[in-house]
This record gives sequence, structure tokens and C-alpha cells, in this order.
Amino acid sequence: MVVLGKDHVERKEAGRALVKEILTLLQLQQEGAVHLATIGGFHLVYEGERYGKGDGYRFETLLQRTGAEYEIDLSSTVTPLGAISRLEHALDGFDDEQRQYRRRLDEAQRRLASYQTRTGGLFQFATELDAKRSKLREVEDDLAAEVVAETERASAAPAA
Repeated sequence: MVVLGKDHVERKEAGRALVKEILTLLQLQQEGAVHLATIGGFHLVYEGERYGKGDGYRFETLLQRTGAEYEIDLSSTVTPLGAISRLEHALDGFDDEQRQYRRRLDEAQRRLASYQTRTGGLFQFATELDAKRSKLREVEDDLAAEVVAETERASAAPAA
């Protein structure tokens, strides 16, 4: 793991450096994003912001992935080994997540193939749909005629 540009081999050492930097940024109430570390090829970023009129401040630590950011709870009370464990757990979850996305992709591709076999075929209820559309046109024509007739009656009536 690389924390603030320095390689760390030992988990506890890396966690200590990471927690120390988070506590420093929290104490300074650092605003904006700060790159903290790289683990497993992914970036860990601290984002802090002030809010409200007083001294409100909040921060989050985000593990950045292609197209997504995942918040990792690295509160000020987490231990160095706890911080590393949380990061490792988040990284371990990527394999399961990837399997789920691949399964969903396979299902979507099967559904698409099923839909494509229906393309160009006749719609089972085409005759019924045409009859309903014809009936709708008749109803709309009748309503339009009634509106015209009512408008003509209203304009022909003497003013009271």
C-alpha cells in the first residue's frame, strides 16, 4: 500500500500512516479532496467540507474505482489495523460484485436474444389493436363535433 507517496509493506505501519493523515486533515478541517493512498491499484481519497453557519464539518473517505466511488468508513476512532481491514474487505468485495454484474449481464443477454427472435414477427393482437384505434378515432371525432356544436350554440344565443 502506498500512503502519501510512501510504500508500506506492513499492514499496521500503513494503517498508522493512513489514520495519522486522516486525523491531521480532520483537525485542520481540510476542505476539498486529498489523495491519501493507493491500495490494490485503487485510490483512497479524503473529502472534507464545511457546512452551516457555525463550525460544522464533515468528511468521508472514498475508494475510487472506474466510474464509481465507494465510501469506506474510516472514522477518527478506527485503529490502524481496523482501517486496513476495512479497505481489504472493500477490495475483497469487488470479486463478488464482479460476479454479480457478470451474472446480470448474462441474464440480460439471454432476454435480449429472446426479444430479438420476436422482432419482425406479427403482433398477436394486431387486429384487435386496429379495431380499438378505429373506435378511439370515432369517439374523438364525436367529441370534437360536440365541442363545435356547443360553441356554435353559445355564439348564436342572444346575450342576456
